[in-house]
Amino acid sequence: MFLKKYNTSENFELKLLFISLLILPFQTFFGILILLFLTYKTWRNNYQIIINNYLSYSLIAVTILMMISSIFAHNSGEAWLGMIHFLPFFIMFLGIRTIITNYNQLFFIILPIIFNSVIIVFLGIGEVKLGWQTPDLFFKLSGWRLIAYGIPEGRMSSVFPHANPLTLYLTTALIFTVALLIHRHHKTKFNKIDLGLIFTVIINLIGLILTSSRNGWIITFISFIGFAIYLRWYLILQFLTLGGVIINWASFGNLPAQNLFRKIVPSFIWLRLSDQMYTDRPLPTLRTTQWHFCLDLITQRPFFGWGLRNFSILYEEKTVTYLGHPHNLFLMISAETGLINLLLMMFIIGKISWQGIMTLISFKSSQDQGIILFSYLMVFLSFIVFNLFDVSIFDLRLNLLGWIILAAISGVREKDVI
Repeated sequence: MFLKKYNTSENFELKLLFISLLILPFQTFFGILILLFLTYKTWRNNYQIIINNYLSYSLIAVTILMMISSIFAHNSGEAWLGMIHFLPFFIMFLGIRTIITNYNQLFFIILPIIFNSVIIVFLGIGEVKLGWQTPDLFFKLSGWRLIAYGIPEGRMSSVFPHANPLTLYLTTALIFTVALLIHRHHKTKFNKIDLGLIFTVIINLIGLILTSSRNGWIITFISFIGFAIYLRWYLILQFLTLGGVIINWASFGNLPAQNLFRKIVPSFIWLRLSDQMYTDRPLPTLRTTQWHFCLDLITQRPFFGWGLRNFSILYEEKTVTYLGHPHNLFLMISAETGLINLLLMMFIIGKISWQGIMTLISFKSSQDQGIILFSYLMVFLSFIVFNLFDVSIFDLRLNLLGWIILAAISGVREKDVI
């Protein structure tokens, strides 16, 4: 296994990354301490490489634009405070990308996430089905808690503060598990490890169902479509397409024979997708209301925005309703820091993603040999889709994970397949 190959002192940084990701969901404080030390170590060892890279200059430009936005913000103090969600992660990203340089090192990230997902789902099942909850002292010691029957009630949230962040972690674990299962299928004979991976896939799917998150369901469907296209499993692609048509037919509009399809599709799916499950939500809590408000803010200040963390202040002044974010990261960044900054960040992320795709294409072997890198690209696509309907940066664990995954895509250059 790859761990034996990297069982040397030269890969101390990778082992630190592995341990930090392993404990991060359950003991965030110590996970962050390890990442801070790892970031310091990578900068000390690779300082010249880091500062002479175009990404460093690009992220400095992003930081300057955020600083200008903070100076002219509606509430300048909140805007400067909001930079904590970006600047430390830029620094960590630039460091981490220097230690993940080949294909095999990608496993140091996916294995702890896969392992953690099983524990997280079991805790979530106990929470949402059995009413498990943890005492306040446990929250103070660990940074997370179980709330009986989930947050919101009836939806699994497990170690996360809400069902929606949980669904992004589970989709990440699901994609990585499927990729590892495919990778092993072409490398070794079927054994107990593969049974464990199949069990993990099932557990993650159960967890995603119990989150009742439309965002998570959409991401899962897109991911399966992506795997089918990449591996040229055209029969599975046809089944997925047919299933998607049936579910959408049952969920939306007033279509012919819709009642028939609603007998085929479980009611909890089409009721949730069509938003008929929660029909009494106040107007300010609707995503469309928040998005229209963001567009108005962008129109008024298109260049440097209103300042980080200022959406919540402005929205509460307008609607007398507090919301932590507008359920769309791209609109939030545009409204708070301006369109110039959004375009620059999209250019940086787009270029890294394109380089990752080019690296994947450069693998001249069969598709299964590049399946792990492909899964990283699919996971990052999942983060993008998630942030079209929600915002992941305010959950520290997800924000860290997103930047680490992007760093891995950026760092991998050479093929060194197990």
